[in-house]
Amino acid sequence: MSIIGVSRSRSAAVVVTAAVSLTLVAGCSGAATTDSSSGAQATTGVASIQQPSAAASATAVSAERPLIRLDASDEEITRAADVFTNCLLTNGLPKAAVMKGGYTIDPANISDAWGPLSDKVRADLKKNCASKQPEFARDRARRLDPAYADHMEAFIKCLNDHDIKAVLQDGELSSVDVMPTGSKAHWMQDCEQEGFASYYSTLK
Repeated sequence: MSIIGVSRSRSAAVVVTAAVSLTLVAGCSGAATTDSSSGAQATTGVASIQQPSAAASATAVSAERPLIRLDASDEEITRAADVFTNCLLTNGLPKAAVMKGGYTIDPANISDAWGPLSDKVRADLKKNCASKQPEFARDRARRLDPAYADHMEAFIKCLNDHDIKAVLQDGELSSVDVMPTGSKAHWMQDCEQEGFASYYSTLK
């Protein structure tokens, strides 16, 4: 049984891939919902960006996780999210936790925030679902790209070169003064693609 639906605009897709604002979450109605605790939180004059929860480590996941590319369609994202959330439910994670956490739940390192779980449930979630958690291209780069820091700098430089004031903090995109819209919206995706071109070209 699938309880999750996901939708996103092209600009939102980039933001998430940049570990910015999109979170895949479960919903009983099949519509996408967003937990305010995992979205972008505004600060005075600056759009502050909260990172998604850490991805499962490469050593903890024997099989490669489903890759969500920059150009992935809403249908592709929804399909990958459905497989993941159904696995969480089937292996004992309460529906309330799945609805609240969705994509941010790391089966390889289940937080106590999702409720009291037995050791068996935790082990089953890690064994059966960790390899099914969708992974955006930049999340994979963060795990596996040895030149990640250089590619992030190139990404930020591209944004600034196109009059999108972005800040790099501790090696991550931490804020953008105003999220680009209209004719400038494409630069979030284009600049990420440009900055990570050499690594993204290796992804299958």
